Amino acid sequence: MNGKLYDDMQKKLEQFNIISERERLFLEEINRRRLAIPSDFKFALEPSRFNVAYWKREVPCSNKIECNTEYYDDYGFNVRSRGEMIVGNALKSLGLEAKYEPLVDLKGMKKKSPDYSFPVHIIDRCFFVEFMGMMDKEEYVNDNTEKMRLYMRNGILPNRDLILISGTKNWIPSQESIARTIASFINNAVLDAYNRQS
Repeated sequence: MNGKLYDDMQKKLEQFNIISERERLFLEEINRRRLAIPSDFKFALEPSRFNVAYWKREVPCSNKIECNTEYYDDYGFNVRSRGEMIVGNALKSLGLEAKYEPLVDLKGMKKKSPDYSFPVHIIDRCFFVEFMGMMDKEEYVNDNTEKMRLYMRNGILPNRDLILISGTKNWIPSQESIARTIASFINNAVLDAYNRQS
């Protein structure tokens, strides 16, 4: 067997092992939750540069903007607002690993820091959460519109890669409501990774 053929076979074996491990984790989670999955579902890998390996390389609080507030989330991060604290607590309540304000590589453009990022290991994806807490202020909305444009130009799309949670100066969703939103997002992302056979 020549070297190129052996290398190709080795790569295919590695890919098969990765997919098999993801399927095992998925089925383990389905069994743990006593759920049922239709027999005609099959695993579909959709590669993303924002995968678990990417998440592991992220450094929390790496935007170098000082944060000295009274708010600490359940991970122990000093966060900028009560709303961000509630978002962090919701992520923690779901048993998720999360990082606060990691710098995201936007392909040579200005780097941005989403409020949180978290991995979903069984589908090898990293997702982001933004809390927009002053949606009743025009300047704040304009600033965040530009941030959304940067995200989207770099393939970070709301409802696919990014969870947007909004509030106003006088209103913030409850932790339970935010947790339900995040859990629903994750469930949809996992189910999207399993395509029905035609």
